[in-house]
Amino acid sequence: MRRFLAGKASGVPRPFDALSLTVFAVAFVSVLATFRQYGIAWDEQGETVYGALLIKYYASHFQDHSAFEFVNFRFYGGGFELPAALLGRISPFGEYETRHLTSALLGLTGLVATSRLARALGGERAGALAAVLLALNPVFYGHMFINARDVPFATGMVCCLLLTVRALDELPALRARTAALFGLTLGLTMSVRVGGVLALLFFVAPVAVWLAVRVRSGVPRAVVARDAMRSAGTLLPALVLAYAVMAVFWPWAVQAPLNPLRALVMFSRFPFDGLELFEGKLVAARALPASYLPMLLVVKQPVLLLAGVACAVGFGIVALRRTADAPGGREPLKLIAVAFAAAFPILYFVVARPVLYNGMRHFLFVLPPMTVLAALGLDRALNAVRSRGLRGALAAAITLAGGAQLRALVALHPDQYVYFNALVGGARGAQGRYPLDYWGTSLAQATHRLVDELVLRDDAPKPGSPPYKVYVCGNVWSAASFFPSWLTPVEHVEDADFQIAIAQFYCKHPEGSRPVSTVTRDGAVLSYVDDLRPHDAEQATR
Repeated sequence: MRRFLAGKASGVPRPFDALSLTVFAVAFVSVLATFRQYGIAWDEQGETVYGALLIKYYASHFQDHSAFEFVNFRFYGGGFELPAALLGRISPFGEYETRHLTSALLGLTGLVATSRLARALGGERAGALAAVLLALNPVFYGHMFINARDVPFATGMVCCLLLTVRALDELPALRARTAALFGLTLGLTMSVRVGGVLALLFFVAPVAVWLAVRVRSGVPRAVVARDAMRSAGTLLPALVLAYAVMAVFWPWAVQAPLNPLRALVMFSRFPFDGLELFEGKLVAARALPASYLPMLLVVKQPVLLLAGVACAVGFGIVALRRTADAPGGREPLKLIAVAFAAAFPILYFVVARPVLYNGMRHFLFVLPPMTVLAALGLDRALNAVRSRGLRGALAAAITLAGGAQLRALVALHPDQYVYFNALVGGARGAQGRYPLDYWGTSLAQATHRLVDELVLRDDAPKPGSPPYKVYVCGNVWSAASFFPSWLTPVEHVEDADFQIAIAQFYCKHPEGSRPVSTVTRDGAVLSYVDDLRPHDAEQATR
């Protein structure tokens, strides 16, 4: 097992740390330069309302409970929504632009934590590889701006994992600083999604392995039991702090003692009766096959990441076979923690088959630990190649694969999250087989194109004329937020002059409609605009 982690002592020069810092800086500049170019995701309008209601709860001295009655949002914490709502009141940007910037900066925090975790396990080069892999991952990068639940949650989980790795060096008694940071991070993570409790499981699992190894190696059981009690004793204050932090951002959770458990049960049996497009078929979200999540991970993640994970698995198996005895030292425990964090959620889905929808977004939090494993695998592969020429060829292949990911980021902007890899022919090959723009962020671009087209054709309503009526197939707010005064949304397509729709199975071209424009990425149609007016009526407006 120690051989698998040999990269940590491989004498890699400091320039790889400089590469990591360069990746962070470029990603930061990219965020600042582009955050205002992203559309509004389906859930964002409701999330902004929830954040405002949480402010009302505190402003009313805990008397206004409307936040707890707003749809089903009480089951979600306000770990992102409350700070975003407060920032929105002082930000020079618009409400949604502020959200996108805040969410993206949290995503960058997750990027840094992922790189630092890989560095802690494998050295400077592994840390740099992890930084490149995650920064150039279109799925993660695209979600950073628009997914204010799953990205902050993923960041919280990887930060907890980084602190777990630090804590493993301190067993059996955690230092006060480590315990406090873990408690704070755990509380913030659970205040975004109650599933953050998994971070505690990812902490306990390697500790349990450590205790079991000590028993097997002959340490008296009384000593092991004492160390277990010391570990639990130093962790307990962290859990108290976590609960207190969670309560601040998720006040519903402490309205009744069992509320967090109710939320956990609800999400494990989420009441969603919709259909999901999977491998070209519509499947009930309540009856997805066990292959759903593993297959989406295979087709939506860059091939370089998959190759790195495969290398990590291969080297890990070899290392285990060479280690007849139980692993000694703390380094293997750290690897166990990361591997468990990457694999357990996937295995849980395969076995339990909870309700899942919108692709793999609910499992974005497995990407950072998967990235760490991939970075370690690629780093170990570079170490394993003895020939300088072959090592150079492997490094060149990794560089070219990273360049392909960068190209995808640019080509798909600002809808990077719809990325599919070459195994299915990219987004074009995935069209009709898997969901693409389920968030509806491309509706902003479709709206701009409709407005530009009507203005160019001098087809906009004249001053004093009634506005055109637009039906939005998708979340109306994702398009209507960008309507000029002469466009107005309607609830029924029969009443509309135009339709703006996302290219999902539940949206259709009405009979007799004429195409106005489409929004495409990588050859796939994400959204489109239809002219629903009778031909004579259209001519009369010109």
